[in-house]
Amino acid sequence: MAYRVFVVDDDKGILASLDRFLRSLGFEVFSFTDPQHALRSVGDIAPHLVILDLRMPEISGMDLLSLLKERDPNMYVIIITAYGTVESVIEAMRRKADDFLLKPFKMQDLEAALKRAEKFLMLREENIVLRKELEFLKEYEIVGKSEALHRVLDKVKKIAPFDTTCIIYGETGTGKELVARAIHYNSPRRNKPFVAINMAAMPEELTESELFGYKKGAFTGAYADHPGLYKVAEGGTILLDEISEASPRLQAKLLRVLEYKTITPLGSTSEEKVDVRIITSTNRDLRSLVKEGKFREDLFYRLNVVNIEVPPLRERKEDIEVLFNYFLNRYSKKYGKSVRVKEGVFPALENYDWPGNVRELEHLVEQLVINVEDGGTIEGEDVRMDLTKAPEEKRFKTLKELEEEHILNVLKITGNNKRRAAELLGIDLSTLYRKLKSMAGAPQNPSFSE
Repeated sequence: MAYRVFVVDDDKGILASLDRFLRSLGFEVFSFTDPQHALRSVGDIAPHLVILDLRMPEISGMDLLSLLKERDPNMYVIIITAYGTVESVIEAMRRKADDFLLKPFKMQDLEAALKRAEKFLMLREENIVLRKELEFLKEYEIVGKSEALHRVLDKVKKIAPFDTTCIIYGETGTGKELVARAIHYNSPRRNKPFVAINMAAMPEELTESELFGYKKGAFTGAYADHPGLYKVAEGGTILLDEISEASPRLQAKLLRVLEYKTITPLGSTSEEKVDVRIITSTNRDLRSLVKEGKFREDLFYRLNVVNIEVPPLRERKEDIEVLFNYFLNRYSKKYGKSVRVKEGVFPALENYDWPGNVRELEHLVEQLVINVEDGGTIEGEDVRMDLTKAPEEKRFKTLKELEEEHILNVLKITGNNKRRAAELLGIDLSTLYRKLKSMAGAPQNPSFSE
């Protein structure tokens, strides 16, 4: 990169000499005998570096230094003067000059000062890039500083602009959906919907109707047309999470969407065009499932144009402290607590394998914040005690809690259509009403459709 340099000196001989020397080193040079002209040109040219004489008419070099730094605090300024005193050096540094040379100086002294300037400018550019990456990570809650995580980020940036399919691999809790969201929001589709569906979380029939939609009368309880998630995501991106759990019938339908960009809603005989980018994710090896005959080979190759591997937390332990502090800040605000952390906490965290990955760490931090008093301290022993608990000592949901959670999920998916939900749950409508009545916090609104 050719850095732009302003040289401001009322001595035309020195100005010409500096101009020639700087150009020989590859700089793009702009020379000024008039400091007012130099100041007016800053906005149009935006110099990286200014070499500035102190004694000039109209505006002193010291005043020009202050004006330049007001315009751009990061502008690198080298002061040159034949009247150097301790006081003038101190004043120039107080006004944030970056370097100081006394006339007459040797060109090798100037060259050394220029090398210092170039090093500063390169570091500043690297910091700007790093800051943008950190902002990118934070925006999508992809938190960390490890090389492994930055490789994921680099791949996201490369593929986001291109409208291609992608498989995101990773263990449960690694943040695969966050990566999918980052791809979407850095793509040309960013202003359109992002829709995610977990293929393992619902029965095949419900998944099919939710993805492709249905027409009025397609089944008992279908009282109106339902657009389906492909139509909801029109122009945007759909994430098919846990794609490995898709049934053979559903796989065939997904292949047709990829090949022809069309869907056929349940109860319809006509195809409808869709414009959706498809991203998939899984915690299983799809190639192995293809070899076992459990996943369609043609669908795999359609999906596997690009793949991203999200590393487990045990393989990026340098991210643990960053993640811990991120979640600590979140849950301290949520629960209105001020919490301190002892140094012994982080070695305890790094000596654990994190089978539940980032999600497990997040839940641990929330639990620690809940348990500590406001103004209290999280000790290393607090962390070790929780991480070394036997599985049977940890909190598991009861069968009743699991049933209630499943009922609420089905109601949400059916748009609170209780008759349809009862059919999908395999119970009659009166049983569903009875269960809802016994559930604390369950939807009881009589306006919900039946």
